[in-house]
Formats: sequence, C-alpha cells, structure tokens
Amino acid sequence: MDQKILIIGNTSETYHVGSMLFRAAQNLNISVVSHDNNHEKYAPSLKYTVGKIFNRLNGKRPFEWWSFNRNAITLVEHESPQIMLVTGIFPLSEELFDCCHHFGVKSINFLTDDPWAKPLYNKRFITNLRKYDLVVSTKSRVIPDLLKCGAKNTIFLPYAYDPYWHRLPDPVPDSKLDKFTADVSFVGNGDQDRLEFLQPFASLENLKLKLFGNTWDKIFTPGWEKHSEVLSNEFRLAMYHSKISLGLLRKRSRDDSTQRTFEIAPCGGCGIYQDTPEHRNILAGYPEYGFFSSPNDLVDKCNWLLLHPYEREEMRKLGIKLIVKEENTFAARLQTILRKLGDDFLN
Repeated sequence: MDQKILIIGNTSETYHVGSMLFRAAQNLNISVVSHDNNHEKYAPSLKYTVGKIFNRLNGKRPFEWWSFNRNAITLVEHESPQIMLVTGIFPLSEELFDCCHHFGVKSINFLTDDPWAKPLYNKRFITNLRKYDLVVSTKSRVIPDLLKCGAKNTIFLPYAYDPYWHRLPDPVPDSKLDKFTADVSFVGNGDQDRLEFLQPFASLENLKLKLFGNTWDKIFTPGWEKHSEVLSNEFRLAMYHSKISLGLLRKRSRDDSTQRTFEIAPCGGCGIYQDTPEHRNILAGYPEYGFFSSPNDLVDKCNWLLLHPYEREEMRKLGIKLIVKEENTFAARLQTILRKLGDDFLN
C-alpha cells in the first residue's frame, strides 16, 4: 500500500510548521499532499471589512471555510491518504471527520499552541478535539485539559528543528550586517508577558539590544532597538550575529519550551533559556549560566557572558551539539507520531 499523508496547514511559506512537516514526510519517503490553510490564499474575504466581520461572528470561519472543507473531503476521497495531519488551531467541519472515519483515515492534530489562551480560543476547534484519533501537543501542561474535553488519545512532543530551514545563514555583504549585530537580542512578537524580562536591561549601558518581531512598536521597551519580523535568512542572521539570543517563554501560553528552543543553536546562535524542567531536559549538560530564573538573574548572567567570550563561545558550541541531531528533527517527531498510531508506515 502506498504511504500517503494529507497535511492541512500553512504550506505556502517555508517557515511554517506545515511546511516543515511536509518536508519531514518527504525525508521519510512518505508521499504527501497538502491543503494550504494560509488565510491570505484560501480566504481573500479577510482582506475586507465585511469579511472580517463575518469571520468574527461565525466562530473564526471566513466565507471560504465551507468550500475549504468540501475541497478537503475531495482530497480524502481522491488521494486516499492513510493519515490527515492538521497543524495548529484550525476548526474543521464534522463532515470532514465523518469522511475520514468512513475511509479509515486517521486524523491527527499537531497542536502548536494553547487552545485555551484567550486570543486563540475557538469553540469549534475545542469541539473538534474529541474527533481526532490523536492530538499531539507541544505544551505538556495542556495535556490534562485536552483529556478533560474528550480527546481520545494525546501525547506531548516538544517542538523540533528543520535542517532545511534551521541552519547557518547564507553570506551577505558586510554593509547589511549592522541590522543584525547585537549584544543581546530576542526574536519573537511583542507581548506583555515578555516585558518583565526586557525592562531590567535598561540599567546596562553601551549595549546593543535588539528586538525582532511584530507589535513591539506598541510596547514601551527602553534601551531596545526595535525591528520588524525577520524571516528566512534574516532570521538566521539575527540569531548568528547576536552574542546572546534570549529563549523567553509566555505564561499565558503555558510554555515550558518553544520553537525558539530548537532554532537558536542550529542557526549558530548562543542561547540563554528560561529555567524550566523541560528546558533542562532538552538541554541536558548545558551550563548553569545558560538558564535564568528571574529578570535580574537574566540580566546578571547576560552581563557576565558578555564579559566572558570564551565561555560564551563554548556554550554556543555545546548548544549546537545538544540540539542539532536527528532525534530533534521534525522527521523524528513524525516517526514518533506514526509509531504512536500503530500505523504500518514504519513497518
């Protein structure tokens, strides 16, 4: 029997999890077909006020949502996948789940966020959770709530890295490096949760402190130079050319590790990570000064690392050794998922 997975996720941009799982399937020699749920492509109505209003009033379902699901049913019928793998918080129709059940297609959700976090909450998606054969959560603390709402089968898997995307940056002219050169940087969107760890840096003088991400312009961050979101090679350049990259977590998302945990080292960065058991397990053997437990602890350790370039370089090399290995790739995560299902993909 031909091995085939249908991925429902954002596969139009190389940096999204949908694309990374698509490449993981290809690396495992599994046939894969995608149904791209990038709003900019599948839901052009969201560009207009009336479309935004409709989407809000109908449970975050744009005009095109119904046709999107019908097309997904057609893909199940015509492509005959053994697995439907959905990435993130994206509601689907009951008819699509019924179709999967009828054809014996296993449905999996690779859950990258906390679906009970206020900005992300979607009632229909919560209802969907009991329909999946397996829900994979990158947030260990979300698992009990998944079970409470009726999820049949759940596992925790931390994020991963994609060797295609997470790698050393491509060379650029020296004239373009100034934007990315920093003593301390953070790559990620603006969030009040993160502010308490950034503010104390204002007490340090003559440092290049840089933020890369959307919405920072709406948050007061004294001492920090703000830049828009960086993607692809610019993302890698920001990691590589910062002496220290911050691995911050968000309380509202119940983070104990994030995608950034697996991105800093492969891009050649030197990471310092918020202290959690999860981070300690993923980075077992990392030095004590590579973890911080409070805002002041973070500032003190960054200041010390900036004064000790040898230790900083050794920490950077160790991060690469601990993260950049096959067991931390998206292909390895996909193998674990298939093994959990008891599918014949790996036989």
